[in-house]
Amino acid sequence: MISLTMALIHISIADSNTYVIHEVYVFNLNGEITDLTYEELQNALQLAESTPNSALLIILETPGGELDAALNIVSSIENSKIPVIGFVYPTGSYAWSAGTLVLMSTTIAAMAPGTVIGSCEPVEINPITGQEVFINESKILNAISQYFVEVAEFRGRNATFAHDCVFYNTNLGPEDALKYGVINFVATDLDSLFNEINGSTISGVTYYVINPKVTYYQPGIGYQVYEVLINPTIQDLLAGIGLFLAIIGFAVRHYYLAGVGIILMIIPMLTGLSVNWLGLALLIIGLAAIVIDVHAGFTTHASLFITGMILTVLGLILLQPTYSPQSWLIATNQVEARIVLYVLITFVGGFGGLIAAKVIGIIRTRPLSERLYWPINDVGTAVDDINKDEIGYVRVRGEYWRAKALESVRKGSRVIVVDVDGDTLLVKPST
Repeated sequence: MISLTMALIHISIADSNTYVIHEVYVFNLNGEITDLTYEELQNALQLAESTPNSALLIILETPGGELDAALNIVSSIENSKIPVIGFVYPTGSYAWSAGTLVLMSTTIAAMAPGTVIGSCEPVEINPITGQEVFINESKILNAISQYFVEVAEFRGRNATFAHDCVFYNTNLGPEDALKYGVINFVATDLDSLFNEINGSTISGVTYYVINPKVTYYQPGIGYQVYEVLINPTIQDLLAGIGLFLAIIGFAVRHYYLAGVGIILMIIPMLTGLSVNWLGLALLIIGLAAIVIDVHAGFTTHASLFITGMILTVLGLILLQPTYSPQSWLIATNQVEARIVLYVLITFVGGFGGLIAAKVIGIIRTRPLSERLYWPINDVGTAVDDINKDEIGYVRVRGEYWRAKALESVRKGSRVIVVDVDGDTLLVKPST
């Protein structure tokens, strides 16, 4: 009996109207749907498509989200080379609004008991106040409703529900959704879902799920860092700290400190960029900050250098390929991915070596404690008349310092600190 069953399966595999699933990649679509959701799902889909006899399973638990992002996700799913399974799971979950659209676009749609879909009327959110306003303009409603209908009809699903969930915010539980042809199955967990799919025919294709290997897609560290940076709380924190440092820096005329503050205020403005473009922007800003600090001889107390190093590391993380146990996802072609990675490593290594050589040279010529404490290159005021090679006092940074004049200076004139001899500043008239 077993051999006969396997023979029948092998016969079915040869049929062009069958699809055998050996590996399932699981993507968790939790929370609001954004452009980042689309980018992560696109990577997961590319990974699944690179594996023979695979399928992508999207587990949905979402209140909805951005329409543009949802439309991009629907386009990716409908043009996928492999079956995409949508599953509202676990019990108590929901896929409202844009989440319903994503579910209806999947090749196979399922819901767990106690879940809900629907409520698809578009909402406009004020970016400043956060207030939600329902859109009732017929032009917009008709366009969105027709798109929902087309997606439903493309998968052979109930177009009436697709229309009503936009105009009347209709909601359905799993049993009614199955009854009215909105979904294909009701399943309690992944195993029961695979059992339901196994041997079923959907849109003319018979699917077999044979001991599937389940792999949970994990976004790379770049996407995780990006999620942190686009968090509104983190953005407000960076902007607040940046404003504080900028005010203090300009108040005490420590313009490099003010520069650090300005950089921190710029970062939240850049988070509207995609993950790769944000990484490139942070990398450029970080390298520029490092170069400025090195050129200034670390007179900023390394504030710009440290900030630049942090931004450079963040930029490289955001630019790095998303790594999974199977492949590098920066590009479908593995050779291209490694070329990009090696170029980045070579560039960063060479630039890092140059910076390290500069730092070592500066440390060797002047101890770290002197660089942090002595006001070299600062401008002050002569407290006494000081003849050449004689000792007197000058006022620098609001404090009185013992100083030796390399050239004669007069009381009240501006002087510049050029070096230190023991505990005595070496000064000359400032030009």
